Amino acid sequence: FINTSSVLAQEIEWQNTIGGTMSDFLYSLQQTNDGGYILGGRSVSDSGGDKTENCFLTPGGVHTKDYWVVKLNSTGDIEWQNTIGGTGDDYIQAIRQTPDGGYILGGYSFSKISGDKTEFNIGGSSYWIVKIDAVGNIMWQNTIDGVNEDKLTSLDLTADGGYILGGYSKSGISGEKTEACFNNSFDYWIIKVNATGIPEWQNTIGGDAADVITNLE
Repeated sequence: FINTSSVLAQEIEWQNTIGGTMSDFLYSLQQTNDGGYILGGRSVSDSGGDKTENCFLTPGGVHTKDYWVVKLNSTGDIEWQNTIGGTGDDYIQAIRQTPDGGYILGGYSFSKISGDKTEFNIGGSSYWIVKIDAVGNIMWQNTIDGVNEDKLTSLDLTADGGYILGGYSKSGISGEKTEACFNNSFDYWIIKVNATGIPEWQNTIGGDAADVITNLE
């Protein structure tokens, strides 16, 4: 039984449908210090609709999935946007505002050096963190991986100005990975990086079956 007299009415204040001419998916958002919002998702759309940049193409001319970052004001209007990716698929999973007014983006990438991506990945997929400034320009980035599949699913800011990354990995000791996974299955892979994205420590945590982290908070 619900006493309807004690339930506050929920009314929509505003809404906005944002997209291009193909598929666009939102994965993370946060209210920003100016009262607006930062959105992080993936897109395969070229320029059209609300989208102002083409997605990247594979060498064969196929559309890839890219990070799509959109900044809204307090009433949901687009202030700026940036499509970030390479010639493989790139999946953003988390976005957070940083103390300098910029943003840290986290996800995983199948791209080699191409487009916006400046580092080669040695495995199938890699952790890919990207720092952008307050208007979406890339400041730095880091690709962190082993020789197999590594997928970042969550990140957060740390008190020392760095970042904590959480995801799952199937890689053995290789690349930047210093500890093998268990029983050749996916395990949690936690990485602490400094303010410029350089790993400080890491830990592989799991058992003999698949272990997949979804959130660090």
